[in-house]
Amino acid sequence: MPGIFRDRTKLSPRYVPEDLPHRQQQVQQIVDVFSDATDPDRFPLTILQIVGNAGIGKSTTVLKSAKALEEKFSRHHLLLKTAYINLKLQGGNKFAIYRFLLERIAPDLPSQGLSAEEMLRYLLRYLRDNNQYAIIIMDEIDYLVKTSKDSSIIYDLTRLNEFDPDKPCNIKGVIFVSRSTDYYGKLDSAELSTLGRVPLEFKPYSVEHVSDILSNRCDQAFENRAIGPDIIDQVARITSSPQVNGDVRYALDLLLYAGNLAESQGTEHVTLDQIRKVHGQTSPSITTEEIEQLSKHQLVSLIAVVRALKSRKKQYVELKDVRLQAAELAEQLGLKKMEVEDHLDELKVRKMIEVHSFKEIGLHGASLSELEPILISKVKQA
Repeated sequence: MPGIFRDRTKLSPRYVPEDLPHRQQQVQQIVDVFSDATDPDRFPLTILQIVGNAGIGKSTTVLKSAKALEEKFSRHHLLLKTAYINLKLQGGNKFAIYRFLLERIAPDLPSQGLSAEEMLRYLLRYLRDNNQYAIIIMDEIDYLVKTSKDSSIIYDLTRLNEFDPDKPCNIKGVIFVSRSTDYYGKLDSAELSTLGRVPLEFKPYSVEHVSDILSNRCDQAFENRAIGPDIIDQVARITSSPQVNGDVRYALDLLLYAGNLAESQGTEHVTLDQIRKVHGQTSPSITTEEIEQLSKHQLVSLIAVVRALKSRKKQYVELKDVRLQAAELAEQLGLKKMEVEDHLDELKVRKMIEVHSFKEIGLHGASLSELEPILISKVKQA
């Protein structure tokens, strides 16, 4: 019997497809912003903001645009490097972010013993000395600003051309990607001024757009006849509903889990019942991408919430219940004593759990029985 999947990695949030249905206009808009950048001596540092809901192609579009710009620079015999940083995954304090930036653009430069500002100066000098250029992409900037007390990274990166005003700045652009502009309220006037107030806004996909995108991805991920157009249309309708709000990453998760269920049940193709079952047991707020971004301690904390809720059989549990479950799991995994409250705050910011008080901690609608084995598998790999 033919299998269900041809290549299930094509449903991964990390996969960047060759074609981007219904985002080519945005790719061209971004490329056009930097259309004169191949005359680097005359083109200034340019700041661009990209804003839109989760899962509507912002990151992929920006990366495709950067690739097109790299190729354009190459045709002019110039080297352009792209430094992409997801601040949920690789963020932290400013020092850690700049060190990662240095490693991406100038891996042969040492970062030990340097201050954050010195790393930026070394980076700018390295690009000038080696006749190279760069574009920096800061994804999930709103998450960093909301969780960090230091938002000066925006001020630093938007004023890179002022570090050595008498010398050219070979970083041609800094692109900030966010889900909304709500974080503006946490910036001071100088940071807002350098950032600008006119973002490029990505509108949600229509149901027809989602269907086109999923058809393209399913052709790569599934075997012939393993998934029909009726399934794709149903997933597109679910994805375009207010509950999911057009998040294509949730649609890809739904297809992946339904395909896994079809394999385990031995069916020849994915059925509507399997789609409904998976959709009923998962939550759009806890996707595979979100899980992949969690640290080991955050995973342990999330599992502790799940186990406490299962044990108490209530909508909400108390902090002491979560602490108990976290301590038991940490001991099983050989982890040192951890302060679970810090990690619960992170999970709350990511909208993966609800925390109304120390006596009201809950989960955003996910199936506990389906979620726990996924988290356990992930924490053992972390």
